[in-house]
Amino acid sequence: MSLISFILPAPSKAETPTITYSQGQYLVQAPDWSRITWDNLPPVQQPGYLSIPQNLISLFGYDPSRSWSAGQKVDSVVMLGDADDAFKMSSLSLKSISSIASNNNKLTLNDFGLMQWQTPASLVKAIPSLGNLSLQKVPPIAALLSRNRVLSGGNISQILRSNPEAANLPLGKLDLSKYSLNSIPGLTSTSLGKFKSWQQSYINQVPGLNQVPFDKMPQPINSGVRVVGIASVVLGTSERGDARVGNNYFISGSVVRGDKTVPTACAAGKECSYLEMGDFSGSEGTLYGKRWASGSSQQVKGGYGFLAAVNSGKEPTGRLVYGSGFKVALTGVNESFGTADFGLFFRICARPPFMQKTCTPYFIGPVPWLGVKENGLVIVGSGQ
Repeated sequence: MSLISFILPAPSKAETPTITYSQGQYLVQAPDWSRITWDNLPPVQQPGYLSIPQNLISLFGYDPSRSWSAGQKVDSVVMLGDADDAFKMSSLSLKSISSIASNNNKLTLNDFGLMQWQTPASLVKAIPSLGNLSLQKVPPIAALLSRNRVLSGGNISQILRSNPEAANLPLGKLDLSKYSLNSIPGLTSTSLGKFKSWQQSYINQVPGLNQVPFDKMPQPINSGVRVVGIASVVLGTSERGDARVGNNYFISGSVVRGDKTVPTACAAGKECSYLEMGDFSGSEGTLYGKRWASGSSQQVKGGYGFLAAVNSGKEPTGRLVYGSGFKVALTGVNESFGTADFGLFFRICARPPFMQKTCTPYFIGPVPWLGVKENGLVIVGSGQ
């Protein structure tokens, strides 16, 4: 497993749909999750790649390897398996997606990316009713089998039992643009998680999925606004970690198994720019005086399981503000203007059969996010 390490650039300002959230005299432009989708997230700012050894691919049951470029859209970098625990996208079907985000009616099997590696056997497993049909009722399977000189006789299940080699031919051998989604009865009403290796489909390979707002996901995003602090002061790169300022002074840190943020102090003597927090309850509040360290200054331990070794096991310090789908990191501060910039970081996850989930550190990013000004509100979330 290897990966290009990165230095965080100053992200461009995010054009993110917002709503105004207020608490007393304070205002913040909070994300409007009813208008934010995978499609309109800002692009990834740094390139990278992940290369998985063959023995792990066999263990996972699919290949989560990939590479991406700076400026690439998030929906073409993140696979379904990476964020399914956060949003439960695998429980959606093309039909349920189209009820939320309207689809093009002329879509073909070629537009549904995971069809490339489906086989007649995997389709019958995903859609058991197919097995009772004749070949003539399912043109793509009929075309695939006829190309391999399989004679029709009986229903599809009987034919596949008699021809186990042909049963495992990938549909990608066909020109799938010739077949509509309806050419496979029951396809559009079958949940994504039923299909073989659904985890390795990119989000933009599922028609309409990148148009589903995050608050309409089967497991809607956590808005994070139940825990909000005040941005008291930002301090720049001349700041250094202090051995007397321990973990309990910070709200930024590592994400550990169970997907919880564990606050982590800056290393003594190392660069440590940060945002210092205030609390609505004054000095008695739990956020008063706490620090959110910059991920540009501090890399922390991240990930768990097999994939934790990726990126040397490091991720930018930060917080799970909106749940585990992505980590929010402070990417830069400007003392002169009293501003702090943030970015989102994504990760790669897999759940091998009969084993615990394994995830890389959050290292895909940054995706520019909403910044804050001194004396403005900061959405902190619960950290999980």
